[in-house]
Amino acid sequence: MSKTAIIFPGQGSQKVGMANDLYEHNEAATEILNQAQTQMDFDILETMFTDSEEKLGQTENTQPALLTHSSALLQALEKLDADYTMGHSLGEYVSLVASGVLAFEDAVKIVRKRGQLMAAAFPDGVGSMTAVLGLDYEAVEEICQKLSTEDEIIEPANINAPGQIVVSGHKTLIDQLVAEGKAMGAKRVLPLAVSGPFHSSMMQVIEADFATYIDQFEWHDAQFPVVQNVHAKGETDAKVIKSNMIKQLYSPVQFIESTQWLIDQGVDHFIEIGPGKVLSGLIKKINRDVKLTSIQTLEDVKGWNEND
Repeated sequence: MSKTAIIFPGQGSQKVGMANDLYEHNEAATEILNQAQTQMDFDILETMFTDSEEKLGQTENTQPALLTHSSALLQALEKLDADYTMGHSLGEYVSLVASGVLAFEDAVKIVRKRGQLMAAAFPDGVGSMTAVLGLDYEAVEEICQKLSTEDEIIEPANINAPGQIVVSGHKTLIDQLVAEGKAMGAKRVLPLAVSGPFHSSMMQVIEADFATYIDQFEWHDAQFPVVQNVHAKGETDAKVIKSNMIKQLYSPVQFIESTQWLIDQGVDHFIEIGPGKVLSGLIKKINRDVKLTSIQTLEDVKGWNEND
């Protein structure tokens, strides 16, 4: 029997103008976008619609903007039945909204705080991330172990697809990997435009503050399984999900294993909801036989609502 998973992208998919079409022409989406505006301590709609790429790209702004865009698309879609949901890093919070674990107005405040804590964890220039192309996980992990010292670390952070692993850690080691990566066997090493060593053990410095903050919100059991980044399995228990969202800050995103777990459960259709087709591209590299649908814009929403 055919099964469907709805999936949500993370940081890096944002672009100025995102969700403007939804705001002007879809009432259900407009309601979500206005909710975000009332919950935020900055003008999130102006940042999404007309501000600079630089301002939108600041972690504390990007995270609520992406969650809001994907949630608005989700709200606008009719006849959307899913068996599972999954998100990549920040996108996992949209999965929690989709499955009823968190109310949207709580989730948008949580990711704003998450972004602020992540951005403030290290001064600029201390930590960073880079994508390593053309090597498998074991080879990347071995390189990271060789480069790491007692004082500085570099670790696999996003296990995205075969031959595409993002690593995270101290910028000095990231720079060394960028300079020497080809000599170490990588096809390419591409630095990412991020301000910190996300999904590395360095991020444990914000664990306590984040755990305390999210305690004030209600977490509900999921209405259908959320495949979690930390261990690549479906969960419905609110306590387990919440605990794993704290661990997610400083643990690798197990995207290959998560995708494979869904396929093993019988999922043959992945619907990516949010700006860009990053996750669809990764899934193609993991398994070419599954069906992929991308819903990014008002036109995509209309097409789905009219045809499905």
